[in-house]
Amino acid sequence: MRYILFLILMGTAFYSHAQEDSIQINTDRPGFSDYPKTIPKGYFQIEAGFSFESETVNLNDKLQLINWNNTLIKYGLTKGWELRLGQTYQSERLLEAGTNPEFLWISYSGPAVVGTKIDLLKESELIPQTAILVEYGFNTYSPDRFQRNSFFRVQLSSKYQLNPEWYLMANLGYDERFNDFGRIRFTLNTGYSINEKLSVYAEIYGFRSEFLTPSNYFDGGLTYLINPKFQLDIHAGFDLIQQVNSVENYQQSFVAMGLGYLFKIQK
Repeated sequence: MRYILFLILMGTAFYSHAQEDSIQINTDRPGFSDYPKTIPKGYFQIEAGFSFESETVNLNDKLQLINWNNTLIKYGLTKGWELRLGQTYQSERLLEAGTNPEFLWISYSGPAVVGTKIDLLKESELIPQTAILVEYGFNTYSPDRFQRNSFFRVQLSSKYQLNPEWYLMANLGYDERFNDFGRIRFTLNTGYSINEKLSVYAEIYGFRSEFLTPSNYFDGGLTYLINPKFQLDIHAGFDLIQQVNSVENYQQSFVAMGLGYLFKIQK
């Protein structure tokens, strides 16, 4: 999962140039909204990225997280049905007052995530394009991180095209980490195509639980199509609570970049 470049080059080597068509890539990145449509039958899609996140944990200490490789591989099993496999590799450190941060990084693999997405509705008049996503993540690191890393989620994703350039998209789902409270997750996303290659988006997302404080975030960014099947992206976001929080010096933010590549193995 870590050798993204190798996977892309391998896919390129087997790509069938004789079967070029009008199919264009649609990814679940950037942002936290999952696109409500499966990839075509017989195609593979690789989505991978890098991110850096920083969060204040108290007046003196800060938690930093680097996600070196957030990779998702999809395969179109049949029309309207895709299979998914993902994993991450991360490093984190707690910057404590008075300590040298240089050697405090702890690195580990995230959960391996298996799942599926199924198309439910095609967009028609006032009916949005809709799909259902189901995923299960299981620990790949060590027993002491099992509770943190293992989870499942189920989610409905919908998208409505207001005009050829502008869309609205929303996700609503439920996720639960083992031995922890479940929570409702939501996203509201809107995007605009500046031209055939460049698009921008903005998004609000968050989580709700009976036992946890509500959390709300904002992020935005852009995508650029190198060609119809190869996309680059960059985005950044922050915790909305920090704008109204009474705790001094509170901060949570991230910046990320990545790519998506769609290809078909030659028969």
